[in-house]
Amino acid sequence: MSTQPSPANQTVEREKVYMWILELTNPETRENALLELSKKREVVPDLAPMLWNSFGTTAALLQEIINIYPAINPPTLTAHQSNRVCNALALLQCVASHSETRSQFLLAHVPLFLYPFLHTSSKTRSFEYLRLTSLGVIGALVKVSKQKIVFVSLQ
Repeated sequence: MSTQPSPANQTVEREKVYMWILELTNPETRENALLELSKKREVVPDLAPMLWNSFGTTAALLQEIINIYPAINPPTLTAHQSNRVCNALALLQCVASHSETRSQFLLAHVPLFLYPFLHTSSKTRSFEYLRLTSLGVIGALVKVSKQKIVFVSLQ
């Protein structure tokens, strides 16, 4: 018995991924799309280019990040808000770690949006999870020993 999904099942799964990417641009459907796509980030090898090159997707992910800035100070971040933004960060980590999208991700200065999370001092689980996930995005960039990435990061 084969453990590989059938071509028909792969097509259905791929169509779901396309649908979730489209749903990211709609605030009404974004939360579920973030959750579903973050679950698939390890099993869809070209998810990063799909996200990066889809109209409005990166803007939607950045909007998720910016939306919780007011909850940073004073520290009022809820577990629900933290989980939602961490799903967006997981997708950005996918983009940051992919060879086809890493340079563009850096040139767009996306990591600058994460620095406010790293400077929080609250010890609650919500903030710890947020800091850890933000560090994961930055860590995905520095894993690759490329001079260009280090140079752009230092600028």
